[in-house]
Amino acid sequence: MIIYQSAITLILFVLFLIAVWNVYIFRSKKYAAAKSLPFASILVPARNEEVNIRSCVTSLLNQNYPYYEVIVLNDSSEDKTGEILSEIKSEYPKLKILLGKPLEEGWTGKTFACSQLSAEAKGEWLLFTDADTTHFSGSLSGAMHIALERNADLLSVFPKMVMKSFAEKIIMPMLFFIAFVLLPFHFVDKKGFTKFAMAVGPFMLFKRSAYDKIGGHASVKNAIVEDVWLSRKIKEHGLKLAVADGQSLCTVRMYRSFKEIWYGFSKNIFAGFNFSTPMLFTINFMYTVLFFLPFVFIFQYFFSENKNEFEFVLVFIQVIILYLIRILLALKFKLGSVSTLLHPLGALAVPVIALNSWRWIASGTGAVWKGRIYQPKTCSK
Repeated sequence: MIIYQSAITLILFVLFLIAVWNVYIFRSKKYAAAKSLPFASILVPARNEEVNIRSCVTSLLNQNYPYYEVIVLNDSSEDKTGEILSEIKSEYPKLKILLGKPLEEGWTGKTFACSQLSAEAKGEWLLFTDADTTHFSGSLSGAMHIALERNADLLSVFPKMVMKSFAEKIIMPMLFFIAFVLLPFHFVDKKGFTKFAMAVGPFMLFKRSAYDKIGGHASVKNAIVEDVWLSRKIKEHGLKLAVADGQSLCTVRMYRSFKEIWYGFSKNIFAGFNFSTPMLFTINFMYTVLFFLPFVFIFQYFFSENKNEFEFVLVFIQVIILYLIRILLALKFKLGSVSTLLHPLGALAVPVIALNSWRWIASGTGAVWKGRIYQPKTCSK
């Protein structure tokens, strides 16, 4: 058991170093203002977004950027999204609203909506942003300065995460934890290294020529986690991918309740593994061993008759490392103290939801989201 605990301690220490390295890469930087700014198209796919759409669209219509258009696609919404868009249009005539076509076979809803948006866009740059985002007035200009200075073909940023319910505060920060522990961002920015690719779906700024070169959303038309596959397409075509801290650009509230988190993550997780059962179970096992079991072992120690002090020290170090990572990320991305203190709850929730994601497909139910059902035969990278 000591050999096992020693190995886990060593792995966690390496992951801690990766997290520190990543946070250093994401340190605050000043980007020079570009002398000339290109025309940009802001594109918003919206389906059943009556809660979010007004805040999102009005924030986009009030950017301090000189040359841009805003196009929103109402993707067969069954709520008041269309009515609210019409109200906004009466106040901001420059807003362009598209009515989405019926979903075609072989596409997921979001990729089909984004493809329709891109066909109407006139910009040299395309910003795809989700309806659950709210943008500060300098969002587009700030992102454009970063993209131009870093010579990016695709810039994606981590927005400031808005979390209000208990479930959000416990589970949502795990997105940052997983990304910053398991992905060395040094290699994300480098050309090549195609396996080290990621993007954040709520904010993806493409150079139009690069977007067309990779085939746009049609190249990943049946993908549920299209952001990841689009970022990989960028690197596969020898183009420049950049990821940055976007807390000063926009906010996002992805889900508002445990139910929404359950359905949203259940839709994404198995699809993120390209519906590979062996890969999902392998990663799920490793995740549980590294990020949850140290807390079980340290609790078990106090009720064990045969106590091994050296083993306890190793497990204690593991717990300290995990908390140091959580504190580091909480301070950097303003994730709050609740999730940090209750890390075991958040760490346990992820593999449980992952198993449900697999169950949906294994049982034939399919991934369910916003009234649509997706099966692996029609959804992959």
